[in-house]
Amino acid sequence: MRLPMINAREWKLVAPLLPPSGGPGKPRLDDRLMVSAFFYSAATRATLECLPAGYGNAASLRTRQRRWQDDGTLARLMKAGKPVIERMTIEYQNKIRAASFGDRQRSPADFFGHGVIPRLAHAQPRGRYAARQRP
Repeated sequence: MRLPMINAREWKLVAPLLPPSGGPGKPRLDDRLMVSAFFYSAATRATLECLPAGYGNAASLRTRQRRWQDDGTLARLMKAGKPVIERMTIEYQNKIRAASFGDRQRSPADFFGHGVIPRLAHAQPRGRYAARQRP
């Protein structure tokens, strides 16, 4: 399944709001991926730790979120990205609906935890039961 991302038209509207990059030190991770993660998190009402692994490390997302909150960038992004968040919310709800009611050929397990619908952190098996897989 594809990772929900912002498209090129939406990116052109949001990209000028980002702070400049290219300072000293390690290069910044992909801004488009980070912004998509923040928008998808808002659309699904999930924490950054529960997002699909394709968005990257949750610690990196948290660091970027904190930096952009401190300088006001995140508030500007969320305001400009309302249409994107609404689009992602509708797509997310449609996928939930398809997993729940629509296509009886596929089970909800085909969607949850496979990069489309965030899986709750507490739903992961732990300890001695982590190695066991349900059929």
